[in-house]
Amino acid sequence: MIEKREVSGQVSGTRPDHWRGKQSQRSARLAIVFAVSLSVAAALAGCAPAGTTRPPSSAAKSNTASTAHAELPRTVVTPDSTTDIPELFKQATGQGQAKQYESSARLFERAFTLDPNGPLADKSLFESAEMYDLNGDHEAALSRYEQVARRFPSSELDRVARVRALRLLTYLEQYERAGELAELTAAKYKDLLSFDQLAVLSARALSRLAANDDEQAELAIGKARDIIERENLDGAGRVPGELAPVYFALGELRRVRAERIHFVPVPENFGAVLEQRCQLLLDAQGAYSDAMRAYDSHWSAMAGYRVGELYQKLHEELMQVPPPTAADTESRRQLFEGAMRLRYSILLDKAKAMLDHTVAMADRTGEQSPWVLKSRQARDSIVQAMEQERQALGSLPYTRAQLQAALDSFTAGPVPAPTPPAPKPAAKKPPAKNAVEEWRRERCHGGSRSPCF
Repeated sequence: MIEKREVSGQVSGTRPDHWRGKQSQRSARLAIVFAVSLSVAAALAGCAPAGTTRPPSSAAKSNTASTAHAELPRTVVTPDSTTDIPELFKQATGQGQAKQYESSARLFERAFTLDPNGPLADKSLFESAEMYDLNGDHEAALSRYEQVARRFPSSELDRVARVRALRLLTYLEQYERAGELAELTAAKYKDLLSFDQLAVLSARALSRLAANDDEQAELAIGKARDIIERENLDGAGRVPGELAPVYFALGELRRVRAERIHFVPVPENFGAVLEQRCQLLLDAQGAYSDAMRAYDSHWSAMAGYRVGELYQKLHEELMQVPPPTAADTESRRQLFEGAMRLRYSILLDKAKAMLDHTVAMADRTGEQSPWVLKSRQARDSIVQAMEQERQALGSLPYTRAQLQAALDSFTAGPVPAPTPPAPKPAAKKPPAKNAVEEWRRERCHGGSRSPCF
């Protein structure tokens, strides 16, 4: 046991010199290996992904600005050039200012297409609509104004886009869609400016008239006229263009109500009924004339055609009125027919004069809407009707003087009976006096004249 302890003490307490030499060599090798390991670890740390290491807290604070997200404009590369969305927007704006509206519209639309959710998206789409509008491409402008309202309902351009779409819808006579958009716009915006309110109210009125609801149309027109009067928008001479659809709607309301009055079958109070229709005709003409004061060739063409149509239709319906019971012979019926043709031929004159004016205006301004074509066609048909009237009067056995004398008896009392020229049998007895007086008694209540003529 003692020997073993000594041996153990010798081994654990003291080491021979040769063993210490070997241990020193081993320690040197371990130091080298440890140094190499540190170098390798440092190299691996430098190659590791950014997410696998955490920088010191001080480094994180100092590098915050450099690591923040920076949003750069989208770059547009074409075979000819390289640009970005703001530069493309600037180019489009420049072309618009130079009145190159079509190319400007395409550039704005390209800017929107390339970056439909970017910071300039709503402005690019709106500006493309405006350029198409200024270029006269109303359908293209309308679709893009409506797209602005659908895509960007929270944009500051939404309200403007809606109002402009309303004006184009009424301009293009798409009254049902105009009415729907008018209601949506009025519900969303309670603080519309005066001219914007006029766009809403005129669209509502025209849509109601198209649906044969003239009572609601009258309410909308009344509100619009209140705004016009309150803001003193209807001064002498030219009026703002925003008033044209309001006055046109007023003319349409009066026209519709006038054309509901008919003369066949003949009403008992024929004279009063005729005056009522003629008064509505004159009131409608006054409203249409106010629409023309906006100096917009499109609204002027529409209004001019309507006025000519009013006179033409009244003439057609009056020519269908049957003779009175006193016209019991052929000669008396001929006298009645001649008197009617002579008296109401002035309606054709008025219709033709208005349509001549409308066509001349269209030729002067270059207006080419369907209303101009309708005006030309209506004028041609009136010219034919006037020629037919002339021939019909010429075929009667009475002169114009005799027919005029019979007409004078409507208001001046009995006149000597006109005698048809020989050798026609009708000239053998005075046929006209009783027939004319019967007409006056039955239908004109003592010969009251219509305000139409």
